[in-house]
Amino acid sequence: MTVNNSESSSCTNCGAPLPPSASWCTSCGQKVYKGPPSFGQLIGEFLETVFNLDNRLFRTLAALAVPGRLTNNFLAGKQKPYFHPLRLFFISGVLMVGAYSLFLTQSIEDSLAKENEAKRSAAYESRYGELLSNAIDSIRASYPSTEVTAASDSLFKLLGFARSDSFNINYLKYQGGFSFTSASVNFLREDFIILTPNELLDLAKIEGLINRYEVQQIIRVNRLETSYVGAMMGQTIWGLLLLVPISAGLLKGIYVRRKRKYIEHFVFSLNTHAFLFITQFLAALEFVLFGTPYLCILSGVAIPIYFYLALKRVYRQGWFKTAVKAGILGFCYLMVIPVAIAVSAVIAVLLF
Repeated sequence: MTVNNSESSSCTNCGAPLPPSASWCTSCGQKVYKGPPSFGQLIGEFLETVFNLDNRLFRTLAALAVPGRLTNNFLAGKQKPYFHPLRLFFISGVLMVGAYSLFLTQSIEDSLAKENEAKRSAAYESRYGELLSNAIDSIRASYPSTEVTAASDSLFKLLGFARSDSFNINYLKYQGGFSFTSASVNFLREDFIILTPNELLDLAKIEGLINRYEVQQIIRVNRLETSYVGAMMGQTIWGLLLLVPISAGLLKGIYVRRKRKYIEHFVFSLNTHAFLFITQFLAALEFVLFGTPYLCILSGVAIPIYFYLALKRVYRQGWFKTAVKAGILGFCYLMVIPVAIAVSAVIAVLLF
């Protein structure tokens, strides 16, 4: 049923009153409903949305390319034409992590696949050797002659089967409350390679949700496969997020006399990290597509210069004073990075 706009007195979405000549609701922003659109109108609205998104993206990237401009514009209230800083941070971070995941997966895929295949082959061979050894012992018991003993020994040596060795896992055993104790569990190496993590946990009689989860993750890390590399890399975005509030705190401390709010430093940190992530995304993409490191080398030079100029533009201090503060911030940031990497590694192991 078609609704006549001239007779409509309220928005069909939020119910706000509308004048007869209105095209958009001043309350919720929805276009005034005049009945189902034609197919051409539907496609036209879709294209309009896509091109508006592209324009916003290009405006954001153009402003980000100029050190400090995106931060100054956002803090000055010019926010509508650009992506939200948190959204820009996450999108650029996901792109970078995705590109490096692809690069690392491609780099180690062949060697890791061959190594895992060799381990599986050795495990099955060892298991078959154990079965053969038990069968030979049974035959010897049934036919206790010198010829059978000599023949069976020769066969076993000729095939070159080795007795199974063990694989040890150390972990912190949860005992309730805040109590943990050091514990270990041993598996036959072929069992460790062949059986699933849950089967190994049941075999070792690991009890308790925390203990089973901890040992399971240790098993998965020790049996690392290419599919796990991307999954673990995907969790590093949370460690990267930790860098933002820490670096904003460093900015707050070193620019304490500028009387800026913490959120202003936080926005600056989001945008500078977004620039860092985008440059690293492009560098990783070059590695994947062409196998060359030129963008990586270029970004190593461009990023410190960008950071210095962004500080100069946003905090408006002299060149020398900005250079000194940039050096201090850079040094402190390098001290913080190992913490973020460690947190990322822990999160990755817990969640992959």
